[in-house]
Amino acid sequence: MKKQIALSLIGIVVVAGGVAGMSAYEAHVINVTAHVENALKVLPITGELEFGTVFPQEYRAKSIVITTSESFCESSQRRVLNIDYKIVQKPKCINEAGEYAPVDYATHSCPEGYKEMPSLCPYLSKTPVNQGETESGVLAFHDPDDPAFVATGTLNKDNDLSDDWVIDLVVPCFEGFCSQDWPDFVRSYNPDADPSAFMLPAELESSTFGCDLWVEVTNIY
Repeated sequence: MKKQIALSLIGIVVVAGGVAGMSAYEAHVINVTAHVENALKVLPITGELEFGTVFPQEYRAKSIVITTSESFCESSQRRVLNIDYKIVQKPKCINEAGEYAPVDYATHSCPEGYKEMPSLCPYLSKTPVNQGETESGVLAFHDPDDPAFVATGTLNKDNDLSDDWVIDLVVPCFEGFCSQDWPDFVRSYNPDADPSAFMLPAELESSTFGCDLWVEVTNIY
């Protein structure tokens, strides 16, 4: 009886081994590829808006263009027609050599050897040149950490291939040196802003301020 059981087990092992051996003789390869490209382009292509030296209560304006990429506009890509995007503000870092780097959002800190620059973000507005139903701007003198203050837009392949945006800088003043009309000045650009919240500490005078604007795609459909 034991001999019969042993022979049966050997037979099972031989059969299992045969199945495993047979499966190794045939394979089918499925080659999976995809050509991945960006859906948007942002102009200027240098990725820089340099305001230079500015002075308290000065107003300066520059512009950017957000447009679809050539690949997105190809007639063969009819399965996707729209791009939703947002313009996000992030702190900026600098090292002793004057080189820039973004803040690491995982640690909320600058890379080693860098320090965070005084923020220019609260004083930047984002205004669509041709305001439509798909664009939403942001006024200067706002809280850049509040998700409610994020500019958004939508591009459409058939009738809205690009959006022109004005990036305005409304320069703040320093505590103890603000003019008497500072409250009126602030409210002329943002009626809901608290003027006292946007006075800079006097020790920041003559500093270089910075802010990164990130144009991020939120949906393609």
